[in-house]
Amino acid sequence: MADATTTVSVTSCGSSSCSAERQSPAAAQIRRIAAASASTARADNQKECELPQEATKTLTLEQLVGEIEQLLKQPEMSPASLRKRPVFQCLLERYSGDMRELERFAYADTSKNYTRNLIATDNEAYALLLIVWNRGKYSPIHDHPCDGCWVKVIAGAVNEVRYQNQGGKLAETSNITLRAGVTYMDDSLGLHKIGNPSESADAVTLHLYSPPYDKCRVWLDTESADTSSVAHAYYFSEFGERADY
Repeated sequence: MADATTTVSVTSCGSSSCSAERQSPAAAQIRRIAAASASTARADNQKECELPQEATKTLTLEQLVGEIEQLLKQPEMSPASLRKRPVFQCLLERYSGDMRELERFAYADTSKNYTRNLIATDNEAYALLLIVWNRGKYSPIHDHPCDGCWVKVIAGAVNEVRYQNQGGKLAETSNITLRAGVTYMDDSLGLHKIGNPSESADAVTLHLYSPPYDKCRVWLDTESADTSSVAHAYYFSEFGERADY
């Protein structure tokens, strides 16, 4: 390949002009993995989302974005409101996770640990991202300069490791692998790193941040909880188009 940048999106094309990268085996593999993850998640939705029946219907991506924006217009859903946590948890659980809707956002780059692909944002109260994780790759340990981060597994599995400052060192407090469902993180729960534990398959996750942020702190040494640096959060693509950075 000419460079390391690819896209795992596959669209319906009626002509021979469709590019090879849009018909890549990686896209087919991610769709198969996503289908398995969605099947497991559907079973969990009914158990964890205790809402009226009309509020448990499966959402498309367009409906999910619409619901998020409508909720954030309500005064009780101000940026610092704790009420956002269960409501957004249930919204993401209701989302179908259909990779056919998401594949145009699923840009990947084999030279990076992961890519952050912006799906939707109002630049004030929320940002919805699709993250593609290369095999065996992780984020650094980081904080969350927002009121909350919700993560839904779309394809594959992700490993989340959480940490707390204990005696000047970052001590591991939990280590879980998610193959379906939604997890939540904010700074009151500590720091974390997240990544793809598989050496044989990529992973894809949907992230909702409220409000959006453009930088965070990262820790590269667990032996020194007081030593961190500032990392700027860039989008690899925006609204289905490769970002020009």
